[in-house]
Amino acid sequence: MKKTYIMKKNLFTLCCICLTAGAALSSTDAFAQGMKVGGNAQDMKVGGNAQNMKVAGKSQNMRVSGEAQQTGNAAIATQVRDADIATDLRVADMRKDPVLMTIDGKEVTTSEFMYIYRKNNSESTIDQKSLDEYLELFTNFKLKVAEAESEGIDTTAAFKKELAGYRAQATPKYMRDDAALDSLVELSYRRMTHIRRAAHIAIECRQDASDSAKAATRALIDELRQKATGTYEVKGKVQPAADFYELARTYSTDPSAKETGGELGWIIPFRYVYSLEDAIYSTPVGEITEVFQSSYGFHIALVEEETETEEVHAAHIMKMTSSKDEAVSARAKEQIDSLYNVVLGGADFAETAASWSDDKGSALRGGDLGWFSRGMMVKPFEDTAFGMQEGDISLPFRSQFGWHIIKLYGRRHLLPLDSMRSQVERNVQRDERAQEADKSFLRKTRAEYNLPAEMSDEDVRAYADAHLEEKYEDLRHLVQEYHDGILLFETSLKNVWDKASKDTAGLKRYFDAHKKDYTWEEKRFKGWIIQAQDEATARRAMTIIKTANPDSVNSYIAKRVNNDSTTLVRVEHGVWKKGQNAAVDKYGFKQKNTEFKPRAEWPVVRAYGKLQKAPKEYTDERGRVTSDYQDELEKEWIKELKKKHNVVINKEVFESLKK
Repeated sequence: MKKTYIMKKNLFTLCCICLTAGAALSSTDAFAQGMKVGGNAQDMKVGGNAQNMKVAGKSQNMRVSGEAQQTGNAAIATQVRDADIATDLRVADMRKDPVLMTIDGKEVTTSEFMYIYRKNNSESTIDQKSLDEYLELFTNFKLKVAEAESEGIDTTAAFKKELAGYRAQATPKYMRDDAALDSLVELSYRRMTHIRRAAHIAIECRQDASDSAKAATRALIDELRQKATGTYEVKGKVQPAADFYELARTYSTDPSAKETGGELGWIIPFRYVYSLEDAIYSTPVGEITEVFQSSYGFHIALVEEETETEEVHAAHIMKMTSSKDEAVSARAKEQIDSLYNVVLGGADFAETAASWSDDKGSALRGGDLGWFSRGMMVKPFEDTAFGMQEGDISLPFRSQFGWHIIKLYGRRHLLPLDSMRSQVERNVQRDERAQEADKSFLRKTRAEYNLPAEMSDEDVRAYADAHLEEKYEDLRHLVQEYHDGILLFETSLKNVWDKASKDTAGLKRYFDAHKKDYTWEEKRFKGWIIQAQDEATARRAMTIIKTANPDSVNSYIAKRVNNDSTTLVRVEHGVWKKGQNAAVDKYGFKQKNTEFKPRAEWPVVRAYGKLQKAPKEYTDERGRVTSDYQDELEKEWIKELKKKHNVVINKEVFESLKK
């Protein structure tokens, strides 16, 4: 019998089923690429795996040390206790949840009962009769939980680990600031509707650099910003603004700056680290950002222009070139020219890409690259694609990857937020900006519980997590459901399910006493089907079947007929009705028109057994008999539990639920 999460999650439903039916549980240049956040982006898409600009590692919490730490911890402990008391008082004041019943003095609230009732009843209205019936089922369910607790199952390490695991899956959505997350999603989408072109100056400064090195680097970037904005003074005289691009070529430690003048191309949200994106989108077009920092160092950027975001849908055929072998590049040019003439002559573009493109990833899709905006492809590719009209096929052009031909399928503006919300939210949650939502959650948690300022972020999260069930009723009930479901499973397994399946004597007695309840509408074949490689092997198997204990047949066949490498004969025992097994239909029921065809390795097929009008022993109807026997054991168990445990139902409270 296999435990599953679904079974545990819905075990109260399962309890009801078992009571009524007795069911068994059955993710540009080298420096510019480093500035991009792209993960496993395709080579054609700017990004790659480099995330040099991304701040790495976990932030380190400031901690008080030595005696000051001990004193601080004592003060924190006092404030936390005060926060706990205030929380308890608030919860007690807010909680108006009448006790529906007690079991051995342990209270069960009305809200818990109604939570389970509504979860297992699709009807929106409360039916008086169904409430009465459900109360009985719920009481039996809680009795089993009480029994499991009396058996100490809830104190075991295995139980605690399993419950903690289920709770950990349920709590993340409560440990975040949804309002802050929504705000970040909306801000990100607003930025996505307009792309910005920018250039930057970067001065490298390692995160583990000395304080003096960081100060010197910061002083240099501040000076460069003053020079670029025309606020730099020499002997008290303000100097004219210097050319930003020349400053980048002279001072920037970005290796590509000497050639590009610091050009970054088009900036779109989620493609660069958040500090760069945020600085560029927070600065008016034509102006220079304030100094901002990343894991690479310190930066300033010039916001050059902004345009409305447009996307194109394109496919391409590519022939790769080699920077080290001109012969390879020349051959690639000849091939791309030939392919251009082929598609221009009417050949299907997708089929040609699939057969001849060196970009094997997109070739599988007929060269299709999907929809993309500016800033997502290398510049030669981007400039060509965005200069085309729908249906156009480009002339062959070259990028750093090779020679290309593009076919443009369509152009569009960015889709509405409603169509993209889930995608944008996923990007926000795996991006640095998610830290902003986390900071908001921590601020609100500190304020809500009046937590001390000295308390670390880690401890604030732990405090919030420990009080989630007090704050969120739905979570409280869900965790209680997990708790009770695990206990129900374990105690039912012990007292009913395993007991019934292993008690062969009990199953026999039950069947003999209720034989009249087990009938068949038509005869069934009970016996063996033998499939062998030849007649002699079939006869040997038949002899074993006739003379050996049925439980030992398969073992004897394996040892005396088959060998380790070859199965010479296959035997199958069972009780079948017509239509269940084609071989049985032909050889057991002697039907002439069947679809059964012997397998090549076992051409000889025989049947040994007889037709029966009704089951003669419990094994003939093992599934039904076991299920019914479980029902009987469960009813007897419930009677024992009602005698053992003291159940008191508040009838006045229960009747009020019907009004």
